[in-house]
Amino acid sequence: MFKVNYNEISQVYDEVRHADRDLIDHFWRELDLNPASKILDIGCGTGSHADLLQKVTQGQVYGVEPAAGMLNQARQKNSRVVFELGDAAHLPFEADFFDFVYMTDVIHHVPDISRMFAEIYRVLKTNGQVGIVTQSHHQIERRPIVQFFPGTAAADKARYPDIDQIIAQAEAQRLRFLKTTSLYENQAIELGSEFLELVKKKGYSMLHLIADKEYDVGLKRLVDKLRDGPIASKAAGETLVWFEKL
Repeated sequence: MFKVNYNEISQVYDEVRHADRDLIDHFWRELDLNPASKILDIGCGTGSHADLLQKVTQGQVYGVEPAAGMLNQARQKNSRVVFELGDAAHLPFEADFFDFVYMTDVIHHVPDISRMFAEIYRVLKTNGQVGIVTQSHHQIERRPIVQFFPGTAAADKARYPDIDQIIAQAEAQRLRFLKTTSLYENQAIELGSEFLELVKKKGYSMLHLIADKEYDVGLKRLVDKLRDGPIASKAAGETLVWFEKL
């Protein structure tokens, strides 16, 4: 298995992972977040979601991230967010501290999700909620990028726990499963020059997990296809899994 260097990717990460205002609004509608709320973003990357969530809620937002390169960029965005170096299995916070814990497209990077959920349970207040944004295996297979780099689907299904696995591991650590919500499935999108540039920079982490030959072949196919203009496609979507500490 190839490894992904996130200190290296941090240089182009914001071109791939923009703050998702729709997701933040979804959190806002589902939860009673306010300036007194303590919120944790696990695997915050360059801090785009933590930054936006703090500005929307005026809450006390914290971010934890294991890659120093990501944190360096995160700290430049919002001085009101507390960014800490750390990982999901060893959260540098006291028990019963947070009202809401979330992670976006991160769980597949966590080696031991059982330990992660135990830590989430520890730092979460009673009646606090957890939101895990990820992709099901079915959604991974439907990604637009797979038509050019089919090996990325197998590589990511090997590292992404499927939804039933996530639920089982969380429940084993005493978190109560609430529901799943599908986000953005089948939304019309276009693959154009911006997508091509990110592929060329390998800004998508799954491109680091396939062989160079497959990458070169897929890139040539993409370039050839784009000569006829942007490619109409549909978003694979994501899944938001909700839990609560009783």
